[in-house]
Amino acid sequence: MNTFTESASEEFTLEKLLEYEDLKGDRTILRKAFAAMLNQSAKDGDSGYAMMVLETARILMEDIGLGPVSVKSLMLKNVADKGVFTTERMEEDFGKPVVGLIEGIRKLERVDTKKYSTNTENFIGLFLTLSDDIRVLLIRLGMRLYDMRHLHVYPPGKQAVITGETQALYIPIAHRLGLYRIKNELEDRVMRFLDPQTYGLIETKLTDTKADRDQYTADFIQPIEKELAEHGFDCELKTRVKSIPSIRRKMLTQKVDFEKVYDLFAIRVILNKTIENDAADCWKIYSLITDIYTPNPRRLRDWISFPKATGYESLHTTVIGPEGRWVEVQIRTRRMDEVAEKGFAAHWKYKSGNKDQTRDAFYADIRAMLEKPAQSSLEKSISREKKALYSDEIFIFTPKGDLKRLKSGYSILDFAFEIHSEVGSTCTGAIVNGKMVPLKHILQNGDMVKILTSKSQKPNPGWLDIVKSPRNIARIKHALKMEAFKEADFGKDIIKNKVTQLGYEFTDPLINKLAAWFGCESVLELYQRFGEGKADQSKIKKALMEPDPGSSLLPVKEETFPERVSGVMTGKEDFVIIDPAIKSLHYQFAQCCKPAAGDSIFAFVSVTQGIKIHKTTCTNARQMITRYPYRVLEARWKPMSVREVSKNTPAAPKKQPGKK
Repeated sequence: MNTFTESASEEFTLEKLLEYEDLKGDRTILRKAFAAMLNQSAKDGDSGYAMMVLETARILMEDIGLGPVSVKSLMLKNVADKGVFTTERMEEDFGKPVVGLIEGIRKLERVDTKKYSTNTENFIGLFLTLSDDIRVLLIRLGMRLYDMRHLHVYPPGKQAVITGETQALYIPIAHRLGLYRIKNELEDRVMRFLDPQTYGLIETKLTDTKADRDQYTADFIQPIEKELAEHGFDCELKTRVKSIPSIRRKMLTQKVDFEKVYDLFAIRVILNKTIENDAADCWKIYSLITDIYTPNPRRLRDWISFPKATGYESLHTTVIGPEGRWVEVQIRTRRMDEVAEKGFAAHWKYKSGNKDQTRDAFYADIRAMLEKPAQSSLEKSISREKKALYSDEIFIFTPKGDLKRLKSGYSILDFAFEIHSEVGSTCTGAIVNGKMVPLKHILQNGDMVKILTSKSQKPNPGWLDIVKSPRNIARIKHALKMEAFKEADFGKDIIKNKVTQLGYEFTDPLINKLAAWFGCESVLELYQRFGEGKADQSKIKKALMEPDPGSSLLPVKEETFPERVSGVMTGKEDFVIIDPAIKSLHYQFAQCCKPAAGDSIFAFVSVTQGIKIHKTTCTNARQMITRYPYRVLEARWKPMSVREVSKNTPAAPKKQPGKK
């Protein structure tokens, strides 16, 4: 928190602060907190600190609608930072909620926002979720508004940082919380700093046209006031000139000069009496106004029937006023107006009209907490509700200050894979907030994480129990598969070299024999065992020397491709049969090689065209036997006496699909 000297002409004192009705029951303890703050600031030699606290407290009360707990926390923040009181003493003298708010403010102050420009949305999410108590963020907004009001006391470099953060982070946050008055003032002050020339030009034109604008609005309002009074409506009518940033946006969007912006101001009709059916009354007022001035149906905005997520309720329309000028009219009740000005913090005075049950309960708990902040059960309740709204996301800092969005409940290993697959695959642990933690450590919102890696680290099946992200599970499975293939290739080379040294040829029958001897379910498993060093090379010789029924132990020559496919060499037998156990099979002759009687052949089960007969010398044969060995069948020609066809003519199958 920064200190300033008071620049306003009217000095705001503690006694003026204590005049607020909402602080009536806490005035004694507030005086005690203020005295402790004054004593510490005197020790620090900071005479302007007290005025800063009082002005910020006024912002919290008037612009946001917070209560005594927030004001006490603001007063005691510096006292707590200097360790004047122990935590136990603070809780005893000022209450546990005050200590909680101070710790929450510290969390937000510790956030490194250097890279907010490249991580804007993530920083906003972090600010909204870092503390369980929403008042922490509201207090920070009040402090930031004070900073912007006194921006001139900062050095130029600090001014740029404050303004940049305000534009990227605090203005969007104020908008999302429904604090439109604070949002508009922050926008105004940011533009005044960043673009003083344009700001000054529009400000001058607004001043020059004020008299004409006042006369026009008076003429516009007069018949409306008369009509509303005749129908018994107690209303206040206000003229609201659009903010200079808003006018600038309209000039850019509509590509017009200042003089061509038709809706420089809006008329606000506020219904004073809080009536049970206030929505119906707003629509009645709308009907009366549109009887006087013709509305533009495309410009009707009904946020009464469908309130915004922040609780904002209002009926907006644009009508054609005198001289054919368009005028925006906003219609709302007094309750709606206070909520529109102060966001959901104003809900503590009223019943929430939000249709979303989750947020309605959230607002109800905020209202109760602000009204009776000492009730710890309500503190827990709002924490539960806020967690329910934001429970699915956390935000993690990298050592370089980048902010990463992550799912709640994710581990160090999840975060490593989110950075990069290679980082995840070689991750050995992490340093979180300065402490070493294992892969399974669950991350918390706002953690600073440095991932540790090692070139020797590899994924293992146990990692699948650590990660939560489906995408990361798939990544680990893929990495395990790739690692298995690498090990299998390495194992194959080991076996091949050993077998060759022993004087054997590296053939499929030999490998199958080794797989059976080592108790492997597949050749791939055999390769993997040797690749991972789980099998003894010296046992290969013993495995090959053991008798194998029906075969010789001596090294054998590898069979040719036709021998492995059909088991029949040309000239041994001259008959065509696919499976001796089956008398009739549907088949077709392949057009790629067009086998003829007497050719060495084999059968291949295709996916869509049934069984195809190919030559063993077919150009596609090697690919089929290599990729799909389980779909290759033996095929042989029938004797000539049976076939009665020319040796040079393909034998006709017994049956073909589609023929009887």
